Amino acid sequence: MSAMSQEESRHISDRVLAGQSISRQKGVLYGNGNILGYRLVRGKTSSENTYEIVEEDAETVRMIYDFYLDGMGAKAIAAKMQALHRETARSGCKWDATKVLRILDNKTYAGYIGYHKSHTTSYLDHTRVAVKDRTQYEYIKGNFPAIIPEETWNRVQRLKGKKVTHLDQGISGKKRSKDRWIRVLTCECGRTFHKYKWRVNQSGEECCGYTCWNQINNRKKSYRIANGLDAFGYCDVPTVCEWKLDFMLKSILHRIWNNPKETVTVLIGSIADDYVQEQEGSTEQGRLRREHDRLKCRLERLLDMRLDDRIEESQFTEKQSQLQERMAEVEEKLKIYAQQEPIESTEDVSGTIARVSDMLEHACDLGRKKIDDKLIDTLVERVTPTETGIYRWYLNCDTQEETVFAEKDYILYDTFCLSFEEAKAYRKQYGNFIRKNQWKDLNIEVYIRK
Repeated sequence: MSAMSQEESRHISDRVLAGQSISRQKGVLYGNGNILGYRLVRGKTSSENTYEIVEEDAETVRMIYDFYLDGMGAKAIAAKMQALHRETARSGCKWDATKVLRILDNKTYAGYIGYHKSHTTSYLDHTRVAVKDRTQYEYIKGNFPAIIPEETWNRVQRLKGKKVTHLDQGISGKKRSKDRWIRVLTCECGRTFHKYKWRVNQSGEECCGYTCWNQINNRKKSYRIANGLDAFGYCDVPTVCEWKLDFMLKSILHRIWNNPKETVTVLIGSIADDYVQEQEGSTEQGRLRREHDRLKCRLERLLDMRLDDRIEESQFTEKQSQLQERMAEVEEKLKIYAQQEPIESTEDVSGTIARVSDMLEHACDLGRKKIDDKLIDTLVERVTPTETGIYRWYLNCDTQEETVFAEKDYILYDTFCLSFEEAKAYRKQYGNFIRKNQWKDLNIEVYIRK
């Protein structure tokens, strides 16, 4: 009887697993719907269940993502939420770092349903354990609105990935370095780099260099070999000075980025089209005012395109007519609201767009002596100096959510060499010089994510 009962339990487990597989294909929502920012709306069948946004709680979620992208840690955000008296999913104001990280990890807020986050180890004892390997998760687009854009969620995951070290036993947190190059430099031996003062120029400018921690703690591989010590896992990767890293990245960007100014112009136009200002809340009046600002920006862009002869006159006339017609409708609705209640003054979208434009132009200015930190954080995933003098640059030019670095995810895009004459001309424009007898050509390999 015991054997028959055990076999029946196995059959039931198989049927349950098969049913769950079908449910995942249909996008069925699991759980009781106790998720901050959403309210579960039950349909006639489980496959018709969906979420609707609870705006007050959704604002808390947006604040958490904004604070994290602004550089705050999970503990600081938890303290901030308590100070602002923002409620958790259980209708309380007791926040901690774990709750904040759970919200930052949850892709439901980007409009997706996550599966395979836990599993039952055995059909006999029904022990359920969490799946720590996030590559095993399965995400399916849900039938409910997102609270945050998917790009914002992906940016948070990339930032979180840079704040942990991946080990065989799991992950370990690490403090994010304030130095722009230490955050991306990784030695060929797998260790990080240490920054130190190289020298002070005659002008009083301090020059810095980077050397592998492995060499600082355990000496160079050549020293260990010369003294009969084990050299496995050690390295002779040469020290690199800071200006060479800026020099290499500028050279890479000049080769793959033909017109930075035009790129910034196109990007600003896209931001202006999609810009949604949340200062006015979620009222219909606020939405109409934001739409009016977006239409105004699009009309200005359309006129610029016509003046630059980038579109035909017939296309311009048709688009202009459509935009002006919609703007007239929006203005008419706003007049009705204006008669009902006074409209509080808010910042014009064009002012915000102008500030974003200034920031982007500053970040993308390759003529500056040092590249902007934000540009490095956005584009450079890793820089790996090698013992042979090759510098491998891994660039992430898309918005994929994968945060664990793996060389197999990148393909070789370009290889080139920077000579003494090029380096001399580069240093001269900033009032510096280099000695030819101390120069070694920089061999560069550029990899981009597949």
